[in-house]
Amino acid sequence: MHEFFTTFLEPILTFIAGGGIVAIVKWRSIKKQAEAEAMKAVQEVYQETIKDLREDKEMMKRDNAELRVIVAELQIVVNQNSKDISELKGYKCIVLDCKLRKKE
Repeated sequence: MHEFFTTFLEPILTFIAGGGIVAIVKWRSIKKQAEAEAMKAVQEVYQETIKDLREDKEMMKRDNAELRVIVAELQIVVNQNSKDISELKGYKCIVLDCKLRKKE
């Protein structure tokens, strides 16, 4: 009988007294709480990502507006250069002091 007690019953009683049963009973609630905390962490990461994307979108809108202004200014310069080139094509020579500079 003593051998049965030390071999089987003593570890079982130690397990019960040490809180093993409580751990088994509370396992589901511990697992659900861990899952909830993990989901909260994932949600926080998603919220930060959304915030960063919104900031990037606003920055791209500002950059786009600035680029549109630059393109408009460059278009004016290109148009003026095109006019100057078409005017110069009428001359035989583009050197200012040349006799051949006159139009045909």
